[in-house]
Amino acid sequence: MSSIHHRGPARVQASLTPMIDVVFLLVVFFVAVSQLVDRERLELDLPQPTPSAAHQPEEGGRAVVNVLPGPEGTSLGYQVDGRMFAVDSAGQSELIDHLRQRLQSTPGLFINVRADKQTGWGWVAPVMSAARHAATLAGDSAARVRLSVDSGGR
Repeated sequence: MSSIHHRGPARVQASLTPMIDVVFLLVVFFVAVSQLVDRERLELDLPQPTPSAAHQPEEGGRAVVNVLPGPEGTSLGYQVDGRMFAVDSAGQSELIDHLRQRLQSTPGLFINVRADKQTGWGWVAPVMSAARHAATLAGDSAARVRLSVDSGGR
């Protein structure tokens, strides 16, 4: 004979053991990972920029070099202080000499290079090279050159 035991209505209970195991494994994982990250970080004494990059330098004297636009992106010459300089090697040496004299007479001189938007870079680069060379001849450590583009619409 078989006997059936009546225990009453069945009650559903959730077992918390698997959830506690998963949480414990996650805690161990994150603790281990955080220690690995801390070991790879180096303590560096980084320099502080003085003056900061956003600081505007004091406005000094300036020489404006106009790259005169020519046909099809070329240049007809350079104009500084009302003087014209040719684009050939003789004009370049005269431009260097003129900029050297300006740099020697005006400490902190900025050289502003203006060019039309159609003028090719190959006509602007010699002016920057001339400014660098003139600064070297004038005993300045570096030329302070600013580039601007004239859009043609005034």
